[in-house]
Amino acid sequence: MNNGNAFRTFTDEVGLYLAGLKVVIYYAEPLPSVVDERLRGIVARFMKGTAVECEAFQQSLAPEQRSLFGIYGHWAATLAVRQTSRNWLLSGLIGAVIANYVIPAKRNVEVSLAVYYHCAQKIDESPEGLFAEAAQFARPGLAEKVAAFGRRTDVHLKQFGWQEQKTPDGVRYKFVW
Repeated sequence: MNNGNAFRTFTDEVGLYLAGLKVVIYYAEPLPSVVDERLRGIVARFMKGTAVECEAFQQSLAPEQRSLFGIYGHWAATLAVRQTSRNWLLSGLIGAVIANYVIPAKRNVEVSLAVYYHCAQKIDESPEGLFAEAAQFARPGLAEKVAAFGRRTDVHLKQFGWQEQKTPDGVRYKFVW
């Protein structure tokens, strides 16, 4: 099977898997969960696609499926801090890129990006480098926003409505606005 067919098969399989997931159920799962690992694998495979394949993958997702990648992104950022893992953080940020492929008019993408910026600093990673890498997987308009956000020097969780909480399992990020 050539790569094009393999990626189409991957996209179809992802669609079937995501169709069986509900946001409310995933959101309530413990961290980390089996779903986190599965979505991490999906993001890793997505990153290996060509630009055309990635675009087709993005177009295949329904809004509720994108929401799953948004949740995944923040869970992955949390796991990145708990495990000091750049790989989890990059995967989560690319999950956010997938979630924000179509940006509703009233959404402020910067609010969600602040968590990744903060987490990069917590694990001693360059936000600029991390965001530039993730921007390669975003649509042009979003790519510019992601890369520019990574270059900022004035990002603090509180100003974007987030709070870092200490739990028995480790840190957790909560939107408090």
